[in-house]
Amino acid sequence: MRRALTFVMSSMMSAMAFAQGAPSAKVVEYGIVRSVDGKFVFDRKTKRIPLRRDLRFGFCAEIVGLGADGKHTLAEVVRHPVLVQPNGVETNGWNVPRMVTVENGVARWCASHRFEHDWELVPGKWRFVVGDGERDLVIQEFDAVRGK
Repeated sequence: MRRALTFVMSSMMSAMAFAQGAPSAKVVEYGIVRSVDGKFVFDRKTKRIPLRRDLRFGFCAEIVGLGADGKHTLAEVVRHPVLVQPNGVETNGWNVPRMVTVENGVARWCASHRFEHDWELVPGKWRFVVGDGERDLVIQEFDAVRGK
């Protein structure tokens, strides 16, 4: 009887932990974007990004399961083709912590990049990864291409 009760209690605790679940996310918008009053406006849904100065591309995702409403820190990791700055320094991405606000159990995450300099106009894959320190929650890739 004691074993059965222990098994039932253990099963219930596992089920409760599973129901709470780990954070998860889904991309809800992506493509060529502009910022209007601090909000993203998507002009065209595409993963093929033309290499043009002042063009901005990005995505927005909804994240659930981060815990209580409030501020939470996530990590943004971006990888891109090797870019050579005018001073000779090479870069292939960045990794920064960013805050996200959870309201009613849901957070909205938006990230983007704007080609500001000619030296950024290098064809190749751009990969955005958002994680919580334990797992990748969102991965969004773009192909920067010459031409249209």
